Amino acid sequence: MKRLFRPETLFFLAIWFVLLLAFRERGFYDPGSLWHIKVGEIILNEGMPHTDPFSYTFEGRGWVPQQWGAEVLMALTHRIGGFDAMLLAFATLIAALYTLIFRRAMQAGMGPILAGLMVGVCLFVGAFHYFVRPHMFTIILLGWTMVAIIDYERGRCSEWRLIGLIPLYILWTNLHGGVLGGTMTVGLAVAGWGVLFLKSRMGKSEVPGQTSESGTPIRNWRTAFLLCGIVVACGLTPFINPHGMEMIRIWQRIVESKVLPTVVHEHMPLNPTEPLGMAIIGLGAFYLILLLGTLPRRPQVTWLIPLVWFALSFKGIRQGPLFAITAAVAMADLWPHTVWHRLLVKYGDGSLARSPDFSPRPFVAPFIVPALAIMTALCLDITHTPAPLVGYGWVRFDPDFVPVDLNGSIEEYAAHVPAGTRVFNDANLGGYLIYHAPSLKIFMDDRCELYGDDWIKGYADTLGLPPSELGVVFEHWATDYQFDRALVMTNPPEREKPSIERYLLGNPQKWREVARGKRAVMFERIR
Repeated sequence: MKRLFRPETLFFLAIWFVLLLAFRERGFYDPGSLWHIKVGEIILNEGMPHTDPFSYTFEGRGWVPQQWGAEVLMALTHRIGGFDAMLLAFATLIAALYTLIFRRAMQAGMGPILAGLMVGVCLFVGAFHYFVRPHMFTIILLGWTMVAIIDYERGRCSEWRLIGLIPLYILWTNLHGGVLGGTMTVGLAVAGWGVLFLKSRMGKSEVPGQTSESGTPIRNWRTAFLLCGIVVACGLTPFINPHGMEMIRIWQRIVESKVLPTVVHEHMPLNPTEPLGMAIIGLGAFYLILLLGTLPRRPQVTWLIPLVWFALSFKGIRQGPLFAITAAVAMADLWPHTVWHRLLVKYGDGSLARSPDFSPRPFVAPFIVPALAIMTALCLDITHTPAPLVGYGWVRFDPDFVPVDLNGSIEEYAAHVPAGTRVFNDANLGGYLIYHAPSLKIFMDDRCELYGDDWIKGYADTLGLPPSELGVVFEHWATDYQFDRALVMTNPPEREKPSIERYLLGNPQKWREVARGKRAVMFERIR
């Protein structure tokens, strides 16, 4: 029983169950969670699309699914067990990643309680941007990248572990554009090691077979050139994709956009006055305190990499989870070199800190019980057997965020009109319509790389106008695009209605309300 229920086992199960509970609804708040599935289905059934298959405003325009690999995986998982299987895969991958970090923290000298607190805080801080979407692969693979470069710096693995990043990055390229962050992370590590190597070489000749005391794993020019080659190879992996240069151009448009940071929350800069900003800054301060605790020792190069991601979080809040995962991996490594560790070992009772122990540990036995739990949950999903947390039907959509209370009205309308009928919709409702009423053509959704800065800015500016001015533009849209239904977002009763809803309600001679939910309202055009 002790072999089966080690601290890693209990930690994995705790995190796994918490994720299944906490993300039952929240994991699907983002509209991309829905339309990514439909893109994956199109690829599986019809092949790779090259034009926009969903909207009428950009119908026929060139568009390719840059996250096609993840979308195919999402569609296949959805086929197997619906949204419950998708949540199961999400929770399993995240729990496995943080259990790996928890295990490394214990090996570095943290007691299970302290390791659980440290890893749990990092998970909590980064979880604001956790959705069942392709970007989760970037968080997971960046965490693995940090593990690889730290182990190499510590001499726990050979160059083959870093060479193994090359095929992994080819896969990553076709899952999510965050592969650029992985390459940057490896590049920063190699650059730092290279600087220390050059510094150690100044005025000193190499002694064959001697271990370097300079803080760099680079001991000769052969290793230096090999690591540079690995960085170059990782940097070239984005070109290995079915879309060629178009993939690179899509990423460039997103990264260089001047509009997205002003209208899309996940692209906005960190706001230190909001709870989210405070949490990231708090984790950054905690990391700095731990790092300062290693003085007067010179910090390892890899310990400084989370600071780069911390700085990038101020530019775009979406980098916060990437800072959290790199910080978690680095803190597990630097802990035994801090004064805080030495004090706890000296004056504590051994429950919070102890001497590092990197001797081989059982790897299979602690994960037998988690594997059985995962298989049981998957079988329940496949056989459509309901059960709390792990069974079929556990996932539900919160009508405060996704207008599932309008499903009947939307599906009934779609069934009685020709395929390709146009509807107006708020951008954040595009994914909902793509999934629940795929026969309809939408006004727009959140595929920012398709619509571009000018269109997105014009749309955002229009929705920000007072009802009378907004109505002029809206009626032009209705005339030009010939739509007879409008699905617009609404607010809770205690808040003022959005400008577009006020316009539609205030013009009963042109539009009438036909269905209302907690999140959205559907109007019909009067002819």
